[in-house]
This record gives sequence, C-alpha cells and structure tokens, in this order.
Amino acid sequence: MKAMKATTLGILLGAFMLPALAQNTDDSADQHVHVSIHCKTNTGKCKAPPVPPVPPAPPAPPAPPAPPVPDPHEAGVPPALPAIPAVPGVPAVPAPPPTPKLPPVPAEAHAACASKPAGSALTWDLGGGEVMKGVCAKRNGKTVFVLRSYELNG
Repeated sequence: MKAMKATTLGILLGAFMLPALAQNTDDSADQHVHVSIHCKTNTGKCKAPPVPPVPPAPPAPPAPPAPPVPDPHEAGVPPALPAIPAVPGVPAVPAPPPTPKLPPVPAEAHAACASKPAGSALTWDLGGGEVMKGVCAKRNGKTVFVLRSYELNG
C-alpha cells in the first residue's frame, strides 16, 4: 500500500512538473531585459535609475526572390492563330441528263385497256427490265393505254 502511495505521488508530481520542464530555458532566446535596482538610503530618496539601453534594430528582411526568367515562347504574347481556310465555292448545278428515248406504247397494251373501264390502272412488262405503267382512258371514243411512267432496270 505504501508503494502504491509513493507511485501515485510520483505520477502526480511528474504531471505537475511536466509543463514547467517543457518550457524553453534558453536565456539567449529571451528578448526582454529585466533590470531591478535596490536602493538603500537613509534619506528616502534614491538616485534616478540609469537610462535603459536602446533596443537593437530589427534585422533587415530578406530580399524577395527574383522572378523566373520567361520562356521566349511564352513572353506574354500568345502565338498567332492559324489562317482561316477559305470557304469553298458552291459548285455549279450539273446539267440534267438527257431525256431517255421512250419506246412506242405497244398495241397489246391498248388492246388490254379495251376491255377495262376508264381510270383503271395497268402495268405492262415489255421484258428485259422495261416496265410501262399507266391508266386506261377514253380517247376519240376508244379506251386506250395512257403512259404515266416508264422504268428501265437494265
């Protein structure tokens, strides 16, 4: 029990003294000068204390660093923009292809319309990829084939 009290007392004493030990004890780092004068006289008047010394001038601040040397390519002027390419002109509209030569409507197509009413649609295959499309219409009292489109897929 006595060993425990001594240990506890040592811990408490160490905790109390630790902040005092952690402080800086270097006197050269202390910037304040304390002067104390003890005057012992019978008249009750002491001489005036000496004038305190003039504090030293603070050190000059260091010179600022030199600015970096600019790169010749980055001297504050941006590079010139490339030239804008010319807009190409609108090409001329090509001439339309020549109109294909249409073959005559075969007599068989007119004969096929003879038995149909006017306005009936008729597709006539000529063979070899040629197709005629049209309607049957009354002309001069007869029903005939009137060509509307001609396809040549050859």
